[in-house]
Amino acid sequence: MEYKYHSGRVGQRHALMVLAFLGCMFMYATRVGLSVSMVAMTKSTVKIVNLNSETNSSRIIAEVCPLLQTKPLNVSSNNGTVPARKQSRTFDWDSETQGFLHGAFFYGYLVSQIPGGWVSHKIGAKIPMAASMVIIGILTIISPFAADGGVWAFFVVRLLVGFFQGVVYPSITVLWSEWAPPAERGRLLSVTYSGSQLGTVMGMFLAGFLAEAYGWESIFYCFGVLLILWVVPWIFLAYDSPSKHPRISHAEKKYIITSLNPDFEMEYCDHGSSKPIKPIEEKPPVPCLAILKTVPIWALLVAEFGHNWGFYVLLTNLPTYLNNILHFSLKSNGALSAMPYLVRWFVTILSVCLSDWILTKNFCTPTVLRKIFSIGAFVGTGSALVGVAYAGCDATAAVALFALAVGLSGWVYVGYLVQYTEMSPNYAGILIGLGNTVGTTTGIIAPYVVGVLTSGEGGQSVENWQNVFFIAVGLYGFITVIYGAFGSSVRQKWDK
Repeated sequence: MEYKYHSGRVGQRHALMVLAFLGCMFMYATRVGLSVSMVAMTKSTVKIVNLNSETNSSRIIAEVCPLLQTKPLNVSSNNGTVPARKQSRTFDWDSETQGFLHGAFFYGYLVSQIPGGWVSHKIGAKIPMAASMVIIGILTIISPFAADGGVWAFFVVRLLVGFFQGVVYPSITVLWSEWAPPAERGRLLSVTYSGSQLGTVMGMFLAGFLAEAYGWESIFYCFGVLLILWVVPWIFLAYDSPSKHPRISHAEKKYIITSLNPDFEMEYCDHGSSKPIKPIEEKPPVPCLAILKTVPIWALLVAEFGHNWGFYVLLTNLPTYLNNILHFSLKSNGALSAMPYLVRWFVTILSVCLSDWILTKNFCTPTVLRKIFSIGAFVGTGSALVGVAYAGCDATAAVALFALAVGLSGWVYVGYLVQYTEMSPNYAGILIGLGNTVGTTTGIIAPYVVGVLTSGEGGQSVENWQNVFFIAVGLYGFITVIYGAFGSSVRQKWDK
């Protein structure tokens, strides 16, 4: 009697999942480290308001929160600003310049999404991933020297970091299109992508600690080295497909390939041969016109834009808000900025288990399941941001609501993000590259808009930050309607 391989058995696909998870984690740590390091490396321009003066008290609350008395801050008596703490705040960059530099990453990230998916689609994901990570590591290490060279030198380095990071996610999607059995696809992709959330936690927490203890430059050195070290096991343990893996068991290889290709001739898998299984026919050209005519694809792109707007507002500006409005120290800032993303990681892992169980029990279709989680993320995150806007100077409430907003957004990892692969397993890398391209435009626009809204005299105020949050809330409402009406997980005809 033939022994039937089942999805619960641990195999090489799980080793690949761990590697890809760690790669996402280290890569994202380098990406978000700038959010904390920007606070540490720039001079503060927050004005201290004398609450004992005759100034209208209602206007004071709208402009700035009172300093927390537990904070070890030295208040300058000559210019009314909060000067640097123990760290050396070297650069006199205003909010608009900081928003411009935050956006630099996304200029590069924007243009490499689709080419990255195309290259991985043609030659496999292993080499593009390895090359990108090495280059990102080197660029991260030299970032402090670029900052010393001026705004434009730092801009170019951040742009290049973004360009090579733009290759990573499409490559991962292509990789899992060869490795992930349909029954495990949501689990393997979601766990892999959740590495970005732990990377955010690690990046912000370590960045706060490193900046406090060793200076902001150490953030870039530490994260750059981690990325380069990750490449070593990736080169020796990762392979583009099961048929190319020299150590995978015949049973696992057969299970993966036949589950992805039900019509595959089983005779090529049945003999336990160590030789590669008969190659699958080459994929036809990408049906670009058919993709652009597909309404559910456009629904995903709308969802990408709105969700990523809110996500990047928080990712790039949460440390700034905690520093300038709520006046947390760098070390506390890093820890508190990391906490919401730790909540998000737990939410994602629990959601993965729940969604797999729901699909296994056939309680609903994949389309219904993805919509439930996605709309829950949009509505929940938007509602929490409304609460943040009205929390004002209540630091405890604001931090708790930030954690709720970011945590609930983790549902998208078992929501619309999986639908690229469900609608088109053959072109998933290209589709997610297209989606990331649209989402990445918000990484350019949103930080700049935040910089404009919060720059100038009195720019860093509760009132101005309310406007920042309300814009994100409006977009969450819009995408809830569009995605709810037109989103789908049904495999498209042009993919078959």
